[in-house]
Amino acid sequence: MHVCLVHRDLHHITRGGIGTVYQALAERLLAHGHQVTLVTQHTPHPVRLDGARVITLPRTGDLTVHRREVALALDQLRPDVVDCSTWAAETLIYLRQPRRRRAPVVVRGDLSAATMNAVRYVSAEHELVHLADQVVAVSRFAARDLAAAYVIPLPVVVPNGVDRGRFHPGPVAPPCSGFRVYLGDDGTVTSKVKLTELLDARQKPAPWWADADGRLRLAWVGKITEMKGWDRLERLLPRLGRLAHVTILLGHAPAYCPVNRDALMEGVTVLQDLATDDLPGFYRAADYLLSTSRWEGFGLAIAEALACGTPVLLPAELGTAPELLAASGGLVYRDDEHLFQLLAAPGPVIGRLPAYFDWDANAEASLGIYESLLDSGAR
Repeated sequence: MHVCLVHRDLHHITRGGIGTVYQALAERLLAHGHQVTLVTQHTPHPVRLDGARVITLPRTGDLTVHRREVALALDQLRPDVVDCSTWAAETLIYLRQPRRRRAPVVVRGDLSAATMNAVRYVSAEHELVHLADQVVAVSRFAARDLAAAYVIPLPVVVPNGVDRGRFHPGPVAPPCSGFRVYLGDDGTVTSKVKLTELLDARQKPAPWWADADGRLRLAWVGKITEMKGWDRLERLLPRLGRLAHVTILLGHAPAYCPVNRDALMEGVTVLQDLATDDLPGFYRAADYLLSTSRWEGFGLAIAEALACGTPVLLPAELGTAPELLAASGGLVYRDDEHLFQLLAAPGPVIGRLPAYFDWDANAEASLGIYESLLDSGAR
């Protein structure tokens, strides 16, 4: 079977979300003997995946142009099945073709653009999920969200996973990659220093060493967006400084919230570009992973931390919290005061991720859907 996985943000340095999903899925499809082609846009960190073909399209912010390029590439590749994310509706023009001229398309949905107030994407995403041969969702919460937002049948749930061979309890090793970064008022990186250089200078980057003042070590992972609750984090930081050192692992994206540099001074370290092999040690070193997210279709960093044995602190209203905490791997907080109460009297919580969040299970379920579409003559 020849499977095309389409997402414009596939990078060697994974940046969370669907990029991690498709690289994990590609590895397992290849291991099962299938042919895999990744279709993405130009990146300074090209994907390196033995056995997979990578089609790199020019990077553009014009989605109509990109969708045409995707359709042309797929017409030339003639795969058996196409799997794409809902975000940016990249296969929309390809899907508008008669079925006899295209492969069946699986649309893999996270949170809807409607829920995230991403008005620019709503109309195209609505059309995409109605044209798709099969819509799947990365969590039960995401399935309910997509069904309600776009009035479609409840999508099949194919839960995201984590690499259990990498993310598990174990020793904490110093980082071999990544940077400590400093941000400007607009959220851009103004300067950075390699973490290995800090180690060479006998400076101990957080959270890998115990805080000199005995404070807790909190990890926060995300981007400067309303979705990730950056504004909530900044509001908490001045008070958190008395109880904890906060290490922010920042993703790559434009800042969609104002940045208060004063809040990022004492007791806060901002990191970027940790290699995948350094992520387990980052999670294991923290006493808690703190989430301030308003919405998560899944919550990959939360799942990875739990798999490493690190408990998590999640907002009570986070839709995926019940799924992620089904094995009692963390705590939920109702508001700021409740969070500080939990931090002041931490309980004996150990991070645990439910066993069904597993990439092998994800690949098996995905293959079953592909085979079902081919057997039913969806092409």
